Amino acid sequence: MVLEEPMKMKMKEFPLPKIGPDEFLLRVDMVGICGGDPIEYEGRNRKTHYPLILGHEVVGTIAEIGAEARKLYGVDAGDKATVEPYIVCGKCHYCLNSLYQFCENSKVYGVNITCDEPPYLWGAYGEYMYGAVGSRVHKIEPGVPDEAACMSSVIGNGVRWIRRLGQVKFGESVVIIGPGAQGLATVIAAKEAGASPIIIAGKTRNPMKWDLAREYGADYVVDFATQDGKEAIAKITDGKMADVVVETTGAGAMMEMGIEVARPAARLVLVGTNGFQQSGLTTDLVVFKELRVIGGLGQSWDTEPAVAIINSRKYAIEKMVTQVYPLDKADEAMQFYINNGGSCVRVAIKP
Repeated sequence: MVLEEPMKMKMKEFPLPKIGPDEFLLRVDMVGICGGDPIEYEGRNRKTHYPLILGHEVVGTIAEIGAEARKLYGVDAGDKATVEPYIVCGKCHYCLNSLYQFCENSKVYGVNITCDEPPYLWGAYGEYMYGAVGSRVHKIEPGVPDEAACMSSVIGNGVRWIRRLGQVKFGESVVIIGPGAQGLATVIAAKEAGASPIIIAGKTRNPMKWDLAREYGADYVVDFATQDGKEAIAKITDGKMADVVVETTGAGAMMEMGIEVARPAARLVLVGTNGFQQSGLTTDLVVFKELRVIGGLGQSWDTEPAVAIINSRKYAIEKMVTQVYPLDKADEAMQFYINNGGSCVRVAIKP
């Protein structure tokens, strides 16, 4: 399914590429609609070039792979695998300093490579996706549901925000604001880090999100629609508030809440976006509490532990995918995802 221009998708066919020694061809089994996909769909990403094949939250089966790629990635034809969004150049300052999400030669599957560029299949909204030199590939164990495996980059985000950026230590209190897929992934990462208590807070029209948060390890749920968030979190923590706050929504009021529920010297990880709108925040609280405010974007060396969590089957991550559409209904799937936040957590496409 090719996004020919914003809001306009069309089914097209492309020749399957010849695969070199460092390349592979992935037969797509499932692709999730990322929270960022509507940005490209609606024409709000200035780095996107149309026509475009969307899709980077992908799991598939290796259809063909070159000898060097086979050795590098540890997968062979017939293996299940998930592929990270970023294609690593391996030469620029950021790639050489473990920050490949900022690669100066940025190429991201399903985001910024036009399908006018050979070998065309640069996104996962299709039957096949081309695997370029510099890909990051992870083997999925037999029996893992596709719905769980395609969430590898989402879980990777949670791992990054909790482990690397939040530097959560065993027994520290964590507040996660926003019960969407990214917030739920962060609950899982916080549970794996030994955080206690884990508090998820926010508003949602979908009670299933609260149920999943509890199932994944949240000790407390704070629904801002029925509770005073600051008072509830103060009561849960005996007035100490949170050692680490992860804010996933990007809404100004929620970022302000993050500042308010953080204890002195806490870490506040901001990962939600709001389309470059300015938000009025009480920065005096940042100063007087000496908060460390950290932005979080993407994954870099965080998907390996995420895939280990997925392969362990410890959590029913597949429950996050609440609707699945066939490939020829990709446009309908996108519209549903954009317009029905109260009815879904993640929507996926199965070619």
